[in-house]
Amino acid sequence: MLITERLKLIPLTADNLKLCIKNRAKMEKKLGLSVSGKQLTDKMRGIYEIKAGCIGRDRKNLLYYTYWQIVPKDKNCIVGEIGFKDAPNSQGEIEVGYGLEEEYRGKGYMTEALVGLTKWAFAQPNISAIIALTLKNNIPSHRVLRRAGFKIQGYDYKYIYWRLENHNKLSKR
Repeated sequence: MLITERLKLIPLTADNLKLCIKNRAKMEKKLGLSVSGKQLTDKMRGIYEIKAGCIGRDRKNLLYYTYWQIVPKDKNCIVGEIGFKDAPNSQGEIEVGYGLEEEYRGKGYMTEALVGLTKWAFAQPNISAIIALTLKNNIPSHRVLRRAGFKIQGYDYKYIYWRLENHNKLSKR
């Protein structure tokens, strides 16, 4: 678990990922959190299944494959999730992705979670950079990335590509 000023970031174990796919309320109870009554969307259920499969094949990289649940300390409920899309590549890069429940947006939670997870990642061996991909029209996500120190590396007709270098490590670019 990672602790920031206002948040707890709770990484799901393989068992908790699987439980969340079947019954999110049971997973929330198991973690000692308030039950939201929400279930995963079909799209997110599919992503959780992929993540659980990756963990099954590569348990040593669980913390790169899983979702970290974003829990405000004063609410004790899941308001979003953040995580990496894969284990680090051969250059030491990892890609981050995240999502926040609509009613909790605009409160700085995602920026705080991203900064916290970034600090954790850069403390791990061989992580040279964190990358992100956003749709060109996702202005709130652009703000989150900028506030967390990410810089635009390029763009195409649909996406903006972001990067945050680990200045504590030699970049292997």
